Amino acid sequence: MNSSEEPDPPTVRRMSASGPRARPARGSEPRLIHRQSRISADWKELEDFLRQIPAALAPSPFSVCLLSDRSIRGYNLRFRQKNETTDVLSFPMGPPEIGGENYLGDILISVETANRNAARFGLRLENELKVLVLHGLLHLMGQDHERDHGQMARNERRWAARLGLAHGLLSRNPSRRRAVPPCRSRGSRPRSRQGLK
Repeated sequence: MNSSEEPDPPTVRRMSASGPRARPARGSEPRLIHRQSRISADWKELEDFLRQIPAALAPSPFSVCLLSDRSIRGYNLRFRQKNETTDVLSFPMGPPEIGGENYLGDILISVETANRNAARFGLRLENELKVLVLHGLLHLMGQDHERDHGQMARNERRWAARLGLAHGLLSRNPSRRRAVPPCRSRGSRPRSRQGLK
């Protein structure tokens, strides 16, 4: 990747919108990192959601990096050997080194895929992003829906309810579709003010 694209997942936590920064301090809030500019949303709403996540769910800081389809496809190929876009990837840090600080890891989200899925399931983009954050956060905490016989799905439903989300990613009903216009791409005119800022 060239320098204008997203950094590799291990260095994402060191980046902010203004460039490199130090690793988050112990007890600091989750960090939202914007690495895409095509889709608009109420980013403050998402930041507020990150701050309301209780310590019981996220006992240490983590980062959420918002990417394009192209970028997340590259990460999916590099780390999962799947040459396709996906909505969310999680990169847990693992246990801290002796004397090191705790850091949960990085959650990468394709805003373009999230926007398509929000329209498909009749959600605001901001709500879809919150669902993806929760899903990624459970992965950072070591849960794996592909191997845990439904435990992650149960935890996701429980946390979704506590956080005011209608559902989690694993429990949504694909037949529940409504026509809700997706958030606009920059430069286009909005069809609805819902979900736009």
